[in-house]
Amino acid sequence: MVAFRALVATVLSGIVVLFVFGHWMDPRQLGGDLIVVLDGGADRLVRVDQFRQQFSLKQPEQLLIRCFRSPSAPQPMQELLQGYDTATQITALTDWLRRRQAQPPLRVWIATDPEHTARATLLARIALVGRGIQIQPDPPPPPSPGERRKLVRDALRMSLWRATGSTGGWLVPQAVARKRAECGL
Repeated sequence: MVAFRALVATVLSGIVVLFVFGHWMDPRQLGGDLIVVLDGGADRLVRVDQFRQQFSLKQPEQLLIRCFRSPSAPQPMQELLQGYDTATQITALTDWLRRRQAQPPLRVWIATDPEHTARATLLARIALVGRGIQIQPDPPPPPSPGERRKLVRDALRMSLWRATGSTGGWLVPQAVARKRAECGL
């Protein structure tokens, strides 16, 4: 019970930080749209075209974040071969945005499975808090019952990453081991 309360307190504090400090950057200093595809499955790549058409995105920058064993994109797209799960892929995105010389995007679109979108967008919001970047789609679809547990777990991991630099993989050692093996790490 004590561990559950600590988990809830950490997640809630991350959400408070997100809303209190989430918009300090002047949006005029930001660029256009960036579509980020988490892993390269065909269904996730279809989301890129859906976003472009549905929201009339004109020439968005595109980035595929995938592990080594995931397929590369059939169309030319920047790639990061980093991350083996949602938390590590979002931290890879954050580090990539921090290191690059180009103007930060105004909006980051998370292209993934509809079931996975709520969790991935929440993690991106926690990771990118304070940068003035809008995370899309907004609002994300509601998480399924099976995703809710993962959403809370990964929100805790992302809050730990913001505080300590560790993605908290030790919280879920079996899942991390399985994901690392699937990615060939």
